[in-house]
Amino acid sequence: MPKIPTFTARATPTTEVASIKTGLKLSPTATPAASLLPAAKAIDEYYIKQRDNNEKLEAKKKFYEMKIESDKIIKQEENNPDEFSSVNTYNQQFGQYSKQELSQIKNKRVKQKLQLLLDSDQAESVYKVKSNSFKAFEAQNLSMYNTEQNTLASEYSLADNPEIKKIKKQSRIESATEFANMHEMGKPWLDKQIQTINTDSAIFDADVAIANGNYNKAKEILLTAKNVDAEEMQKRIITIEKQKIEYDATGFGVQQILEGKNPLIGEPIKGTTDQKVLNATDNYLFGVAEKNKLNEEQTFAVVDDAFAKVGLVSPRYQETIEAGFTAGSATTFDSPADIPEVLIQAVKAAETADQLGRLNLYTTDEQEIFFQNIIVSKQILGLNDFDAIKNAKNIQMNYDKAVFTGASKARNRTLTLVETDFKKTKATNIGEVKGYANKLFDMYVASNIDPKIAQKRVISDLDKNLQIIDGYAYMKRNIDSFKSIGGLDQVKPMKEYIIKNKMTDEDPDDFYLRYNDGGIFEMRSRLDESTVYDKDNNPMIYYAKDLFVLNQERQTKGLKEEKERVQRLQDIKQQNKEQNAVDSDLLDIEGS
Repeated sequence: MPKIPTFTARATPTTEVASIKTGLKLSPTATPAASLLPAAKAIDEYYIKQRDNNEKLEAKKKFYEMKIESDKIIKQEENNPDEFSSVNTYNQQFGQYSKQELSQIKNKRVKQKLQLLLDSDQAESVYKVKSNSFKAFEAQNLSMYNTEQNTLASEYSLADNPEIKKIKKQSRIESATEFANMHEMGKPWLDKQIQTINTDSAIFDADVAIANGNYNKAKEILLTAKNVDAEEMQKRIITIEKQKIEYDATGFGVQQILEGKNPLIGEPIKGTTDQKVLNATDNYLFGVAEKNKLNEEQTFAVVDDAFAKVGLVSPRYQETIEAGFTAGSATTFDSPADIPEVLIQAVKAAETADQLGRLNLYTTDEQEIFFQNIIVSKQILGLNDFDAIKNAKNIQMNYDKAVFTGASKARNRTLTLVETDFKKTKATNIGEVKGYANKLFDMYVASNIDPKIAQKRVISDLDKNLQIIDGYAYMKRNIDSFKSIGGLDQVKPMKEYIIKNKMTDEDPDDFYLRYNDGGIFEMRSRLDESTVYDKDNNPMIYYAKDLFVLNQERQTKGLKEEKERVQRLQDIKQQNKEQNAVDSDLLDIEGS
């Protein structure tokens, strides 16, 4: 084996690096390379800062993405009144969601920054959940309290037994006390609630008395109620006093109608209105019919009879017929189910009114023709309600086309017959009567009624619907219009009074008073039907209030003239008596 050469060091060991040693000394910052050190350090710092900013931005973006989910969960629990349940649900759902999102982030620094943001937002989010839960609790509890109060108040108002009323009232007070304690509302709030409960109870009891027409008892209940809202009680008492005045006044008007007197003629009843009197009369009569278990036809007869005696109509039946006509005119009928209930009721009322000869009073011309179509379709053609109404609807829509020109001879014979009959009555408005008759005849013919039967129906309708007063054929529906002068029987004396006082040297028989619709009355000449002027050259056109004043004036003058006539008769009697006494004395003297 070859021998490895060895070397033995002769010099002393040292830490000096082997080199050539010189006497030169150089500063480390004096070289060109050394001047680059600050720039390199600045680059390092910028890089670190930029990286930190990017990571902060990334963390914030993710945070706000996760906050959207956090807000959704908060919104989800918004109406949960259970605070513990809502907080636990939030922590569980958002905790699971945030854990999943954090696990997907690889950058530890970003993850750490995001965790800090989430931790700082946690307290605020939980506060929102608790706050929403408390609001939901308050809202739901308040709603439950109000429902409980309303339910107990309703049960109180419906109870007849005083003991049950007492229990229900006490239950309301206990409910208010429980609510006050639960929400720490304080004594003033509870006192106010108890006062409100006492006030409500007194008002409920007073309303029951009012419903029974006992206004004095209602007033007494309010005056004796304790621990109530004094101001509210005073307002209710004032209202009751006003209601009593109206109730008594309306009741007086109703009684007048039931006694066969028309309270709408003359000075209005103070404390009520004409419409309230009519509606109250309706309510009373319908109540009587219901109590006696009358059918629909019998009910109409009872109700209408009371109104007919004073020249009025039932407002309820009038509204029913009008509503039925409107529904019939506006609705298309393809099956019986399409017919509105109000139209069925109107047809029944119209049929009964027609049997009593009163349909004309409850309808306008157009309404009368529509319902007459239905009636004759049922009576003569044998149609049921649906087919009769549909037929009347079709005729209404195609009236001109439906009129049969082939019935012109029968129509002319009918009009001739009408003219002949009315000449006997000496009615001067035969033109208007013939126009009405012509319209009725066309309606029947358009309904496929035999012209001969149509002729008989027209004559019958004219007898039912027209009334001859002072040589003028008045439609019965206009009777109500003359209520300001007491009805149609007052037309002639009223006309004579107007002619005598408003004109000079004119014969009242040459004129007639007519109603022009729209609340206007007019004096007309029988000779040419032109506008008539009074002695001051004013057209003789009057409103209802004008006729009322003239009628009052006529009645006052009539009473005065009658009083003077009676006085003159008495004076004549007295003079005759005195003269007879003188003659008797003379005879005695002569006899002696």
